[in-house]
Amino acid sequence: MKEVIEKKCFKCEHILPIKKFYTHKKMPDGHLNKCIECTKIDVKKRENELKNNPEWIEQERERNREKYYRLKYKGKYKPTTEKKREFTKRFNQKFPEKYMASKYTEIYLSKVTGFHLHHWSYNQEDWLDIIQLPIKEHNLIHRHLIYNQEKMLYYTKNGELLDSKEKHLEFIQTII
Repeated sequence: MKEVIEKKCFKCEHILPIKKFYTHKKMPDGHLNKCIECTKIDVKKRENELKNNPEWIEQERERNREKYYRLKYKGKYKPTTEKKREFTKRFNQKFPEKYMASKYTEIYLSKVTGFHLHHWSYNQEDWLDIIQLPIKEHNLIHRHLIYNQEKMLYYTKNGELLDSKEKHLEFIQTII
């Protein structure tokens, strides 16, 4: 049998290397007839259509709950109290300025549920100059920030230094 090195996608009709097609053992050549890119587009389109269907959403929730219990995930990946303490201790030793800023902030500001307090700078004079963000947004912006421990400030992934609260707020608006 001749080994296939290229294949034509029936969807976009491009001739592509065989590595650009998902494997499928029931196909004669062992690969789908639709390229990876077209497959991803179709999957995303179907998922977006299904997200508007409340019945499908409930079925997915039920399926995921069943899978969670069937595969005995409960407690499987949950760290022990001792491991949490070790991690926290190492983090606090690595970033003492973050630890001190959070402790200082805790004293002066009461915790608000559903929100996180974001320090745009960990310099001592800026400890109380914080930005209050919903938890999801706070987690999202940290995916796009790089902390510089030397300057105790954040950089964007593009290398821009966010050295003022205003720059930080502008950056947050572009991400959210």
